[in-house]
Amino acid sequence: MSYAFIVLFIAVLGFIIFSMISRYVKNENSPVISTRAQLIDKKRDWHTHTDANGATMTDETLYLIYQLDTGSEMRFTVNGRIYRHAVAHEWGQLTFQGTRFLRFEGPSGVVEK
Repeated sequence: MSYAFIVLFIAVLGFIIFSMISRYVKNENSPVISTRAQLIDKKRDWHTHTDANGATMTDETLYLIYQLDTGSEMRFTVNGRIYRHAVAHEWGQLTFQGTRFLRFEGPSGVVEK
């Protein structure tokens, strides 16, 4: 392995770790907010990767997009359990902290992290 590759690998890894820690700290320092909102969309993003040996891997990212009663939109990355239990177009009480989904309480029940 070349020296340049090792330096590049360490730099990219350092950037990823720094980004994750920065997002975590920002969320932890954000207030917990509860507001009336409507789940306007549920999205699935599929990413397919093929490695050098021809093996194919597929990653799925699940999103819930809420429109707040103020008119602004919030997009949250969630796990499969939350995604499956969320009911599209339902109004309710959304609770979040920064970019972190915490809870949604609507007529069909409560969905929480």
